[in-house]
Amino acid sequence: MSFAGTVGPLVPEVIVLAAALLVFLLDVAGARRRELVGAISIAALAGALLVVLADLGFLPLAALRGLPPSVLNAVPAAGSAPLYTFGSLGLVFQGLFLLAALLVATASLSRASDERGAPIYYGLLLLATLGMLLVALASDLIFLLLAIEVTSLATYVLVGYTRRDARALEAAMKFYIVGALSSTLSFFGASLLFGAYGTTNLYALRAVAGSVGYPVLALLGYGILLAGLAFKTTLVPFHAWAVDVYDGAPHEVSAFLAGGTKKIGVFALFLVFLGPVLYVKAGGGSPFSGAPFDLGPTVQLTLAVLAVVTMTVGNVLALLQAEMKRMLAYSSISQAGYMLIGIAIGTSPALAGATLQVAAHVLMKSGAFLVVAAAAAIGVGPKIVDWQGLGTRRPWLAVAFALMLLSLAGVPLTVGFVSKFVLFSAAVQARGFFVWLAVAGLLNSALSVFYYARVLKVIFFEPAPGPLPARAGDVVGAAGPTPLGAGGIGYGRAVAIGVAAVLIVAIGLYPQPILGPIQSAAAHFVAGGA
Repeated sequence: MSFAGTVGPLVPEVIVLAAALLVFLLDVAGARRRELVGAISIAALAGALLVVLADLGFLPLAALRGLPPSVLNAVPAAGSAPLYTFGSLGLVFQGLFLLAALLVATASLSRASDERGAPIYYGLLLLATLGMLLVALASDLIFLLLAIEVTSLATYVLVGYTRRDARALEAAMKFYIVGALSSTLSFFGASLLFGAYGTTNLYALRAVAGSVGYPVLALLGYGILLAGLAFKTTLVPFHAWAVDVYDGAPHEVSAFLAGGTKKIGVFALFLVFLGPVLYVKAGGGSPFSGAPFDLGPTVQLTLAVLAVVTMTVGNVLALLQAEMKRMLAYSSISQAGYMLIGIAIGTSPALAGATLQVAAHVLMKSGAFLVVAAAAAIGVGPKIVDWQGLGTRRPWLAVAFALMLLSLAGVPLTVGFVSKFVLFSAAVQARGFFVWLAVAGLLNSALSVFYYARVLKVIFFEPAPGPLPARAGDVVGAAGPTPLGAGGIGYGRAVAIGVAAVLIVAIGLYPQPILGPIQSAAAHFVAGGA
């Protein structure tokens, strides 16, 4: 019997949920060793990832398929209002979410075995991942926002789970307050849309808007919903919280936030503003003039402006940073602007470029924050100048970090170059003012080279001030320093960083195995309208 016949099409979600419950039960039973709960979590995430890849059609994994082929990319019947549907693009995002969680879970094995709260940490990581998987299936606004909340509530606690780190607790409180505001705005916007149209189903919203147009209540709803989701995606001017949270959170949690959970906001923007807005033909009358009204161009211009402002502000502020994590945080904000270009354009090639940019960002930003975690474990301080001479003292770690920074800058032979090439090419093909989005993206990529090059100069061309301090890790709450393998950074971190670095180069050299499925998924998304 197939997986589909046993537990239905929600196999990845069932696997992750079961692992989370098992980890929490082990905590209650007193089995709290990091190696045990970490192994369970990694096995569950890897298993779920294999099922998602099988559902996407990777032939060697066909036996693991959990989703009947007839269900994939099926458009709901007229009049139906399903809470979730199974689309290729959603499965691609599920794979990326699981990859980000898998890298972080593997790296987290290098924290001290007897650190307090290991089962809580892994359980929350799995619950956050579960919420991300549900976001990728959503076809209803309320289901989408509730799935986002599952992830948000878990990550609020993850940021401050160490409990004895004052900076982490401060970051968790800021994250919670801003997240609550974001959720309030999002649900209020959804309620206004329900008041305007009588439904929150994304397919139904498209159908109704195509016939009655956009009343004032709907315009207010979309505006407020955009503000709520902009917080999740760290778009300027809704970005300021991210820097303090990424900086104060434990390093592995920062990697998960920047490389993983942030992407649910990007996918939510896909769902909310493409099918129900950009792909709707002008219908009904304008609430102000009575003439046929098309909201699409206005939304495209708004998203385009947000993209340019986000790219520019993120890169300019990154130039001014003296601490490594804060520089990476502002860099992550600027990357959100690149992703938004694809949503503003809305064509199939643009969506493929934006999705590939998300995939690249999962590897680049997760890997970069994990390198920061590894550097902290061997005694490197938080400031950029503290990284002097790392290229001599830890050459392989420095080379891996260099590959991630060069990919973030869009240097050829890396996945960052391929993703930006596809995205900017789609902007040029779309013509009109979208060409200027490509120009703005190229200029911002050139600007980012300056602060990435500064870091590389410090690492490779400035002499080390002295030997590294004798530290085994930066674990808060551990009983004492624990010797770690792989040169002091831990085997878990070494494996996660190595996988990210190898994939960055491998996809940069030969992108077709991942680019092909992404392009196909984007085409299905545009054809189905959601």
